[in-house]
Order: sequence, then structure tokens, then C-alpha cells
Amino acid sequence: MSKRRIMHMITPTDSVSPFDVNMAVDAGYAVIVPHCGIGESSVADFVQDAIFSRPPKSASTTGMFIGGGDVNRASEMLEIAKGAMVPPFEVSVLADPNGAFTTSAALVAVIERCLKEHASANLKGSNMKIFGGGPVGLSTAVLAKERGACVSLIRLTASADDGSVSEFSARFGVDIDSRRAVENSERLAEAADAQVIVTTAKAGIQVLGQEAVDQASGLLIAADVNAVPPTGIEGVEVMHNGDDVVCKWGSFKSIGALGIGRVKYKTQLEMLKSMLTSEDSLVLGLSDAYTEAARHA
Repeated sequence: MSKRRIMHMITPTDSVSPFDVNMAVDAGYAVIVPHCGIGESSVADFVQDAIFSRPPKSASTTGMFIGGGDVNRASEMLEIAKGAMVPPFEVSVLADPNGAFTTSAALVAVIERCLKEHASANLKGSNMKIFGGGPVGLSTAVLAKERGACVSLIRLTASADDGSVSEFSARFGVDIDSRRAVENSERLAEAADAQVIVTTAKAGIQVLGQEAVDQASGLLIAADVNAVPPTGIEGVEVMHNGDDVVCKWGSFKSIGALGIGRVKYKTQLEMLKSMLTSEDSLVLGLSDAYTEAARHA
């Protein structure tokens, strides 16, 4: 009798994401078990408690998903989980905190496709401004920087830098320029010289209005991950996927939340499916998400 496929969803927070639960079911896991309050100090014991209940070399029968809302904690937990394996007793593990890894991977992959198709360009050397310093913004900054973009991560609140940007970028060996633009005048100044603009603010917040895009005369692409009205950039609509947006100086290409979301969904689904079919244990994080997203953009 074949073993039922179990997904253990672990998070240091007090709840798991319904989105991620749905994705695991759609991928083919038969049993989904949420585990809250599991953090760095307990993840190794948790992994080792799971790996010995099934025969060696049966990684595909048991999966683990690391969620939460902190990209640094999730990345650290992923590394600890990897180190806790005792080959040939292993499980596959995917980290995607707050959907940030798959969303940012999709975002960067779609931008790259749009640049290639409409501007015969790529991210290398492009001036990218990312407005919003949360998990998606930070993950996007790292991926874009790895691909040669000149990245500025623009935080939109007055809160002090807690060190998360430098900690996360150091994991990938890149240096991210991070600064604040709380006032509209500051945001206008930041957007003015951008070739690629990305907004990753909280749902329902418009970060840049018409004045901003009218001043950004070198803008090639603007992308927004927000599906809740109003969109983060005026003129960028949810359904846009390389559409033209006309402004004072001409036009630029626009990518909306559903254009990004289609690739994000496929990326996460295929990563989960790969855990079900691989004979070897998989340990999947941000870089793996980008590799998968590039196939679907």
C-alpha cells in the first residue's frame, strides 16, 4: 500500500496561510498539517521527528513548507532544516514566507520577459526603483541585483531600519541600496530617473500618482503587485501584462498584479509538485523560485 502524501506546514507565527494550504492540496498532497509557533530553535528537532517515521529514500512522501512573514527567519529555518537531515532519511522542504519568494521571482521574471520583448533590453545596468521594503520588495531587490540591475529599495514608512535588508542581502552576496521616501515629494524625486519601477506596498495604497509617471521620462516598465484598488501606480491596471500606458512624455509598458500572479501561482504549484515526484530530497528557496518562474514568464 502506497504511503499517503503528507505536507507539514510550519510557521513561527500563530497561523498558516490559507493560500498556501490550497496550493498544497492542488499540488496533490493528501494530508495537510499546520504547525504554528515553530521557529529557529525548534525546526531541527521537528524535521528529525518527521524523517524517521518513513523508510529511507522516501522524501517524496513527506513535505515541509516554511511560511511566516519574515524572509530572514524563513531562510534561516530552511538552512537549519537542510542541516537536520540524516541521509538517507530526508524530506523535501520549500520556504515561501508570505508568498514573497514565489511572488518576487514571478515579478522579476515577467519584467525580464517584458524588457526583452518590448525594449530589446534586460535588467543588467537598468535603474530599478522598488517602492516598499517588505518581504516581496526585499526579495525582488535581491533577485534584480543578482541579475545586474542598479537597485534602490525605497522604504515608505518613517520606521528605523531594523537591519533586515543588510541581513537578507548578505545571504546572497549582494549589496542593496536602501533608503526612505515617506513624503510624496521624496517619492517623486526617486521615481524621476527610474527605468523600471516596482511597487510592493500594502494592498489598497497608491504609491505613485500621475505626476510621478509624467516626470519619469526614461521609464520603460512599471509593475505593481497590488490587486486591491487603488493600484500602487496610477495607470497600471490589475490585468496589464505588457500593456502600453500613455503619459505626458510618451508611454511605458505596464505589468499588473494578475500578470504577475499567473506566474507566481504556476511557480509555487510546480515547486510543490516537484517535491512529490523527486526521488531525492529538495530544499527550495528564493533562487529556486526564480529558476522555476523563468520557465513560466
